[in-house]
Amino acid sequence: MDSNARFKSSLGFIDLLFNILLGFAFLFIVAFLLIKPEAKKKDFDRRAEFVIILEWDHDAPDDLDLYVQDPTNDKVSFRLPIVNFMHLDKDDLGKRNDTITNADGTTSTVQINREVVTIRGIMAGEYIVNAHYYSTRIYNGSQIDPDQKKVNFTNKPKKDLTVKIELHKVTPYSILWAGEKKFSHRGQEETFLRFRLDKDGNIIPPFTFEPKEFVTPIMGMGNYVVPAGVPSPYDAESEEAGGY
Repeated sequence: MDSNARFKSSLGFIDLLFNILLGFAFLFIVAFLLIKPEAKKKDFDRRAEFVIILEWDHDAPDDLDLYVQDPTNDKVSFRLPIVNFMHLDKDDLGKRNDTITNADGTTSTVQINREVVTIRGIMAGEYIVNAHYYSTRIYNGSQIDPDQKKVNFTNKPKKDLTVKIELHKVTPYSILWAGEKKFSHRGQEETFLRFRLDKDGNIIPPFTFEPKEFVTPIMGMGNYVVPAGVPSPYDAESEEAGGY
C-alpha cells in the first residue's frame, strides 16, 4: 500500500477543467459579440427618383414658389401639390410658417426658406423647373405682423433675394445640376432648368434654359403692374390664400 495515497488529491485536475471551461465561455462570448445581426428589412418602400430643391435667403420673410412641369404639361406647385409622380412637400410662406407653438405654450422657429418637389416615378420626356416670387410680406419698408393692417405696398423686398435650385438624383445619389438667380420684385418668374429623361430615368443631355412662364398676370399671379388707383390683384389672392 502506498503510504502517500492519503495525501493524493484531484483538486488540481478539477482546477484545470474549470480553467478550460472558463476559456470556452470566454470564446463563446467573443463569438456571440462578433455575430453581425441581419439588417432589418425596410418597413415600407421609400421610393424616389429625383428631388428638386428651391431655397432662398433663410432670414427673408418673402414667399417664393417652386413650379415643376412634367412631360404631360401638368405642373406641381402650392396650387396642386400632388400631380402624377410629382409631390410638393410644403408650401413655404417665408417667415409666416416658420414658427410653431409647442404644447407648453412656448414657440419654436426653424429659419429655413425651402420648397422641395419629389419625383417618385419615371415619365420619359422634358421637365421644366421655375421659381416665382409670390409675395414680399413687407409694407412701408418694414415687416409687419399678419394681423396688422396693410398699407402702401412697395412690391419690392428690402434686398435682392438669392434664389437657388438644385436637381438631385436619389439612386445612386448625385447632384446633377445647381444654379442661382437674383430676384428683385414681386411677380418675377424665372426658368432655372429644363431636363429630359429617357424611359429608364437617365438624363438625356444637355440641360437647357429656354424661358417659359407658368404664372399668368391675372388675379394676383405673375409680374403684373397695377394701374394707378386700381387695387393690387395680388392682395385679393393673398387674402384668399392666407398670405401677404
